[in-house]
Amino acid sequence: MLNARWIGIEGVRIEMAAQEVIGYLGDRTEHHRDAAIECDRRRAPATSSTSRLDSADPDEQLGALWPAWVGELDEYAAEHRRREAAFVFLRDHVPAHEVYRLDWSDMRFLEIWPARRLKQERDAVFDDQR
Repeated sequence: MLNARWIGIEGVRIEMAAQEVIGYLGDRTEHHRDAAIECDRRRAPATSSTSRLDSADPDEQLGALWPAWVGELDEYAAEHRRREAAFVFLRDHVPAHEVYRLDWSDMRFLEIWPARRLKQERDAVFDDQR
């Protein structure tokens, strides 16, 4: 269970037991593994050699009309794989029987607190292509 405390001027700190951190890192690992697989799944029909404009699958149509989109899927898949590898490493090296006090930057790094920057970067990529 997360315990939030206000600690004076330093701001919010969250305390997490090692088992909670390990479990959370495992969840993030699975998320990024699944996201990379989804990118690969969407990429396959987009690079199909069949008549993609006649397809009912919007991914195939988009791949035909916007070839750079396939490259973006590759980039997203690679980023998810990098994050998956990082979370596996962290999960496998968390010392047990400790309590970790996480600050704002720790929570953003571990993806506990959402980073708006990631959404802004994705939006910028799509806006540049329009």
